[in-house]
Amino acid sequence: MLKTSSKIIAAALLAFGLSAAAQASLITFTGGTVERNDGSTQVTNNAVNWDDAHSYVETGYRFEFFGTDSVFSSSVGDFYEVGNDVLQAHWATGNFGYVTQVRLTRVDGSAFNLSSFDIVTNTDAGGEPASGNERVYIHASANGISDDYAQLLASKDTGFPATSFGLGSPFENVQAIWFDVVGASDSFGVDNFLVNRTVPEPGSLALFAAAAIGLIASRRRRQG
Repeated sequence: MLKTSSKIIAAALLAFGLSAAAQASLITFTGGTVERNDGSTQVTNNAVNWDDAHSYVETGYRFEFFGTDSVFSSSVGDFYEVGNDVLQAHWATGNFGYVTQVRLTRVDGSAFNLSSFDIVTNTDAGGEPASGNERVYIHASANGISDDYAQLLASKDTGFPATSFGLGSPFENVQAIWFDVVGASDSFGVDNFLVNRTVPEPGSLALFAAAAIGLIASRRRRQG
């Protein structure tokens, strides 16, 4: 009986660790579902750019565009016509669109971590090189409402190759992340979001292990 219980506990601990390790996802904007402002839906495939987008869902994560609808404001797909899907927005402060915010959440409302993403374009003039005056920010919110942290993004000339942008602890265990703009920024494209669901802290795993050890010790005392 002791040996069987030990095996069960060991298997449970292993499953616990594996489930934690399996939560990471890379959002590539390919193979997910675009919902357009007319209510229609499309699946991205590295071949078509879907404009007038309202939201995009992939691997349990949702991106939403906020602002006045317009065909050129928001899109998901092969915007740059290079066989690589991206999320593309044109800010209300520029000349081509009306987007005021792009928001990332889990579909189920749970917390998550964002480690990095690629900036494809961050310019204050559509189709032009970056001036260095771009003021696009990424925000983090632990409860999905409060603005707990904001970080200025790097300027980036239009198109590929993209630039990876790493993030730190303020973007861990959050319920929402969003992008917005202050100043005359225009074109904004992003790709390859490295995300993972929030898993129990190491202390939780230690507590589970301690409980397992206690159970084994208790059984040994009873059998002794």
